[in-house]
Amino acid sequence: MTDYYEDDNNDMDEFDTFEGEGMSFLEHLEDFRWTVGRSLLAFIVGILLATVFIGNIAEILKFPIISAYGSVELANANLITYRPMGVISVFIQIAFLSGLTLSMPFVLYFLAAFVAPGLTDKERKVLRPACFAAFLLFVAGVAFAFYLILPLTLAFSVRLNMYFGFDLLWAASEYYSMVVWFSLATGAFFQFPLIIVILVYLGVIPVEKLRAIRRAVFVGLMVFSAFLTPGGDFVSLPLTTGFMYALYELAIWVGARVEKKKREEALSELDDV
Repeated sequence: MTDYYEDDNNDMDEFDTFEGEGMSFLEHLEDFRWTVGRSLLAFIVGILLATVFIGNIAEILKFPIISAYGSVELANANLITYRPMGVISVFIQIAFLSGLTLSMPFVLYFLAAFVAPGLTDKERKVLRPACFAAFLLFVAGVAFAFYLILPLTLAFSVRLNMYFGFDLLWAASEYYSMVVWFSLATGAFFQFPLIIVILVYLGVIPVEKLRAIRRAVFVGLMVFSAFLTPGGDFVSLPLTTGFMYALYELAIWVGARVEKKKREEALSELDDV
């Protein structure tokens, strides 16, 4: 009986020590509040920096339409604003995209610092490389949309209008809205192979399951691309679908290597035992 009570008291001491070293719900809430506050501050600073160079950024964002027309003069002549306050919309959208891109590394760092204490050692090992990969994939997605899909889509629209003898005028607010939101959506979608690899690493989904649903994924990507691409034409739609499916196959390839490495580590641990 004495031993039982001593063991029980030891367990209680360990529990008290754990509770003392841990964080209460209110402390977690306060930590989350500071994480959100720091992220918002980084976003605001990014917007402020973008406003300093707003003119230069606006000129850079004209690349797709300049590429479509093949001439800076033609692009500027056909990019108009027909509403007095349309330029305000252009300003806001440019600042938003630039602020989000500039602040994203810091936001990912703040979020990683917030969730890290609650993760296991296995999950914590993938946190830092996952954040770095997430930022690189976001930038790659934005670049893919900006330098490839948008110029091809706009060029197709311009050539088709020229074929029918129509004058194509672009509202500046609508043009920048298309460039900003399509680029952001593509950058966000480029995260999905990273998510798949992380799920494979954590053992949530096996690679064989990913291989079994290839056809369904391809159809889903085609439907998604039809909504995502600005024109949904036969140039940008298959290109977007094909590239996104290539990312899925890349995720399967990386996931297979991850599974193989995990099996080798498990066999190595068994041999040591």
